[in-house]
Amino acid sequence: MPENELAEITQLDLDELLLDEENPRLLESTARDQQSMLDYIAASTSIEELMGAIANNDYFAGEPIIVVPHETIEGKFVVVEGNRRLTALRLLQDPEACSNPGNKIREIANQAKYKPTRIPVVKKATRALVLPYLGFRHITGIKQWEPLAKARYIKQIFDLTDPANEPRDRYYEVAKVIGSRRDHIKRSLDALAVYRKIENENFYDIENLDEESIKFSILSTALADDRIGFFVGMSRKDGTGNFISNDPIVFPECLLNEPVSELTHWLYEKIKGKTKVGESRNLRMLAAVVSDEKALAAFRSDSPLKIAFEMTSDITQDFMALLYQADSLVTEAASMVATIDYSSEAQTVSKRIFENIRLIGREMVEKLRAAEDEF
Repeated sequence: MPENELAEITQLDLDELLLDEENPRLLESTARDQQSMLDYIAASTSIEELMGAIANNDYFAGEPIIVVPHETIEGKFVVVEGNRRLTALRLLQDPEACSNPGNKIREIANQAKYKPTRIPVVKKATRALVLPYLGFRHITGIKQWEPLAKARYIKQIFDLTDPANEPRDRYYEVAKVIGSRRDHIKRSLDALAVYRKIENENFYDIENLDEESIKFSILSTALADDRIGFFVGMSRKDGTGNFISNDPIVFPECLLNEPVSELTHWLYEKIKGKTKVGESRNLRMLAAVVSDEKALAAFRSDSPLKIAFEMTSDITQDFMALLYQADSLVTEAASMVATIDYSSEAQTVSKRIFENIRLIGREMVEKLRAAEDEF
């Protein structure tokens, strides 16, 4: 949204403003009445810091709240951008507006130098006119939302596109609106589609896993690998083995319940404090495992991920990468050896490297003999 479209600033009373039921940052489980939304924002954000800033310095006119007329309530406006600020302003007026105000909230309100009741706003006719601005501000801008909130916002933009168009074209249209890339938009929406299935299945009854605790970014990163996406049904393969998207945000029925359940348990269920996948850097190993029948069967039978990965062809690629890396480093060290003084530590490390090289060489010879014996 061009800046000049936000230039017409007016003033409204606080009692004319309503919190937004479609705020992407709200939990799905948060009731959409004004009290519940205010309570959630007050409890889940650093509301005291914002209250303190306004109480000491007054409301900054350069940050107008952006509103649209309420569809059914005459004279009321929905705050599409600025729900946290509206919450802070209401609590400055009356800390008891929150169902469970803390002592800090009461203290800030009681000692406030400023308690503005009329604030600057920008009125827009429809939500659709505001959403592009939110994209620049919270998706690609400096005040970025958390990944799940971003995905929900992107879905709001996506829903404004023509459903008769191809999904690929709709992704591109969203990307143009918020100044992002089509593949980034699709990645967020793919992950959101899988997340929604997980949510609809009550997070597969995994203990302590819910909308607040789940790390959406891990799910999104995992699904960005085509092999994991294919595993859960996000895509299919053509005759040459290329992946073709099933566009799950449009066709959620393409997602496979059992694989989605397995992936959710592997990523999030903790046994003795650890998940089966472990660190996010292990997602590449998981992608190799789910695309290899033998390795996947072993992993499903409770083999550790590393052991299952060693049954895939990717382990050979890793082995060669390490060899090339070692070769490069040893060659560089060899070019320096003439310029350094004797070191017993360097000699010990050199002997260890030499023994490991001999071990690898012997193993390669044995594998060659075994391969020749098969003929």
